[in-house]
Amino acid sequence: MNDKELEKTLERAFPDTPKVFHDRMLEAARPMKREGKAMKKRLLLKTALVCAVILSMTGVAVAAANHYGVFNFNPNEEEAHYFTLPGAEDMIRYDLAEAKTGDLVWKVKEAAYDGRVLRILYSVRYTGASIPWQGEDAMDAYYSLAMSAGVGLQADGNGEILVNGWGVNLQNVSARYGEEPGEILCWMDCRMEGSDGERLKPEGSIAVSMPFSFHSEESKAAADRDALAFTLEVGDAASRYALRLPEPCTLDNGTRVTFTDLHFSPVTVFIDAEITVPVERITAPDKEDPDAYWAWIDTVPEYAAAFDPHLENADGEKLGEWKDGALGDRINADGSLTIVLHCENTPSEKYTAVNYLCFGEWKVPIPMEYAAR
Repeated sequence: MNDKELEKTLERAFPDTPKVFHDRMLEAARPMKREGKAMKKRLLLKTALVCAVILSMTGVAVAAANHYGVFNFNPNEEEAHYFTLPGAEDMIRYDLAEAKTGDLVWKVKEAAYDGRVLRILYSVRYTGASIPWQGEDAMDAYYSLAMSAGVGLQADGNGEILVNGWGVNLQNVSARYGEEPGEILCWMDCRMEGSDGERLKPEGSIAVSMPFSFHSEESKAAADRDALAFTLEVGDAASRYALRLPEPCTLDNGTRVTFTDLHFSPVTVFIDAEITVPVERITAPDKEDPDAYWAWIDTVPEYAAAFDPHLENADGEKLGEWKDGALGDRINADGSLTIVLHCENTPSEKYTAVNYLCFGEWKVPIPMEYAAR
């Protein structure tokens, strides 16, 4: 392969990210918008709750023989992000729904919910005489297919599916070519958050609906149903993998760390915490002057440290890989500062009886005590 061919291959494998989903809401507690400078602070966290990431690959950069399932589909992820513990495969449900809209056949092939994240792998296959797309980009092919058929999923436009009747925002979507002629595989995941920021934690039997969006009365009349809908039996995953929240921890400098959610499943680790810096250690900022506000933030060491947290076990070994997160803050009535931290990690096989959330020079203990056990 010469340099020109390599350049074209990389362009196809990593296309521009289109903006097709609405921005997720910023944290309500955030006292002001942070623009520009937030991007300069070496953000490993996504401080603005996320615009959906869409990226498709042709298989050039990955082994084509791999099975891209519901846990390892997204090409935007590092391979280490696919790590799961035993029990993860038991969460997957197969062949959950099928619908026909004219020349398109839609199937939900796999779905899994670990108590915090819902992941769905579905296919759309064109059954007409000639496939209406060109090129090698799977996402572009998917959109051209939907446009030619006059039908797509409502989630393509507004970033929502319905779970037990509630609209839930998507986090990521992706596409690859399928093995059958005319088939495209699509994948999505979501944190089960509504547009108002409320997080759902359903258990038992949950109803999932991915409504179709019809571009004409003709395309609607050619459909055998109005949504790709299914029921998913998820058991007690939301409570089974929730850790018992420990008592708040006060650091040696008076800062108080309170965990508000700890979820350690075989697939994903969720950590939500509030880090409250006492008023005597800070000077209230001038909210009317953004530059002064950022200069004030820079004087709070816990704030800078919270941009780069990680997990360690009792032996000092790093646990899991960083996957995602968010960071916000609020100034309390007494003048203290609360940093609102959300972390997502991969699980680890090296947990000890007590593990630690580490940020900067501080280590906050997390006992591995599951609430439902």
